Amino acid sequence: MTRTSRPTRSTRSAMKQNPNDDDCDKEEKQVAVAKAKAVVVKKTYNEEEASDVDESKDDTDIAAAAYVLDGVQYTTYMDFVAAKRKRNEDRMRALGFMDASTKFTTTKRNTAASSSANATKRGIKRTKTTDTPSRPTEIRKSSRLSGSKTQLISLDYYVNDWNRDSTTIVQEEGEGGDDSGKTEEEVMEKFFKDRVNDGSDLTLKQAIELNDAKWNRDNSVAQAQELMEEIKQSENSGTKSRSTSQSKKTSSPTSVISPVTDDNTIAAWFASKINGLSIDKEEWVAKVTPDRIYYVTTHPSESKLVCCAGDKQGYVGLWDVDTVSTNDNNHGVSLFRPHSRPISCLEWLNHDSMITASYDGSVRRLNVEKGIFEEIFATYDDSDSTYLEDLGDGLDQGSRYWTQYVMIDPRSVGTTNPCLFVSTSVGDVFHVDLRSSRKGMITFHESVSDKKINTVSLHPNGNTLATAGNDGVVRLFDIRRFGDNRARSKSKASPKPLCQQVAGLSVSSAFFSPSGKSLLTTSFANRLDLTEDAHLKSDGTTVKPSTSIRHNNQTGRWLTTFQAKWHPTLEIFCSGSMDKPRCMEVFDSRGKMIRAVTGESLSSVMSRTCFHPSCTNLVIVGGNSSGRVVAVR
Repeated sequence: MTRTSRPTRSTRSAMKQNPNDDDCDKEEKQVAVAKAKAVVVKKTYNEEEASDVDESKDDTDIAAAAYVLDGVQYTTYMDFVAAKRKRNEDRMRALGFMDASTKFTTTKRNTAASSSANATKRGIKRTKTTDTPSRPTEIRKSSRLSGSKTQLISLDYYVNDWNRDSTTIVQEEGEGGDDSGKTEEEVMEKFFKDRVNDGSDLTLKQAIELNDAKWNRDNSVAQAQELMEEIKQSENSGTKSRSTSQSKKTSSPTSVISPVTDDNTIAAWFASKINGLSIDKEEWVAKVTPDRIYYVTTHPSESKLVCCAGDKQGYVGLWDVDTVSTNDNNHGVSLFRPHSRPISCLEWLNHDSMITASYDGSVRRLNVEKGIFEEIFATYDDSDSTYLEDLGDGLDQGSRYWTQYVMIDPRSVGTTNPCLFVSTSVGDVFHVDLRSSRKGMITFHESVSDKKINTVSLHPNGNTLATAGNDGVVRLFDIRRFGDNRARSKSKASPKPLCQQVAGLSVSSAFFSPSGKSLLTTSFANRLDLTEDAHLKSDGTTVKPSTSIRHNNQTGRWLTTFQAKWHPTLEIFCSGSMDKPRCMEVFDSRGKMIRAVTGESLSSVMSRTCFHPSCTNLVIVGGNSSGRVVAVR
């Protein structure tokens, strides 16, 4: 169907000039209309419309409609456009714009490609596995046609049919089928909460074999053993672990240092350290875990920087940052899988023991000297009498129950058998003392909220416990008032808090500063709140923050939530950030941002951050949602 063009003004005027009287001959009118159409053809650039013109028209009129640019005549529209583009490019090049644009575009692309390559090459990598030949697909047949025995499962009551008179026909247990057709994977033993085993010790080799095969190399076990030897050597080199002064129950640690002077300025010694932080070296970035990171920490050694990360699938990665990086040793990264669900705690008790805890309800200790992950605590329900003698028997309350957060009691840091504060998904908090007797004891078990408790934090005085959870309230309790009960009683009322702080939305974390002066909270109300001397309240009132920092905490579905954390001995804290360019932020105890650390190797949101405990060398570690860790030094 041919599109009809609307006559232009000149065309309409030409048509008006034609005789329109009754005396005009009909043939003269047709000639006038044909001339008007010829004018339309001359003014259009559409070849399709031009081809629709009657072939009887003069060729000279159609040639007059050719495309002209700078005195040059073109017969087709495409030639005309190409010539016009070339003319514009020549003019831009003559002015020097084309070379500058090309240089800028090329540099930007090369920088992005280089940054992307550096982010993916270091750390653990997928290895190509040889595809095993699959079994030939068999056409499914019914048991009647195939002549095989029907595969049945055993029912609790073994009732196979009901008669009209309400009587039943019951078969003996196991009769009617077998499981000979099941594959090895289907008959694989399942453990409580899908844990990796029944609670037995895991050697380094076993913990590596539990990894997905694509993350393992032929030398993974040897590399892990070498890392353990290097950690032991760093312990014997004379370095000291974290200060054990926090074990005092009645006083704050004496080693706490504030970088803020009396006139509210940053001390010169600290300013030089914070300004010297850098993340421009590609050697300070590596992929440490396969999935989203939930927890990061560092080994306390000052002579060797070892970063640790735990992810969503229960993997624990140890990264020796200062090792000689090669593709053969995964750039210093060793990967283990001691748990099956997200990691909720990674903390070093001393130089040769690290506590790992998970949503699967188990707590393990990495013994560097022996090279094993040994289970020290686990929760169970009361459905199986096998675990009746275990300390955690009867604590688990079903599918909606898991251990959300595990914290090492600061009073037990430096010991072999620690004490643990544990919070759960149903609002419970309990304390596990592994120092007493052979299997330890639970000193208290209280319900402090109707919703999940995300974090717990103990004040340096050893008595005040802060809880933060999804109900949007931070509560402070005196643990001396908690009942001496092992199991939570449903009829028992929740203990009364010393005071509380209402954030309005879910609170991701609440931590006391090293001196105990301030309580730092991170919430989805887009704030970082600092509350001073909250532990001195005792009347159950609602307190307001002393300082409130506007901070975007809307991490969304695919990023781990922010949890601002204090330095172990300095009155400063760090946090991830949603700002661009990507950065990690450092604040002082007043809530003033000291510096937003940026760099070429920091290209994503670092949801979980922490400080190295050293005061001599300031180091910040961050983990993102793709399993990568950065070390800012």
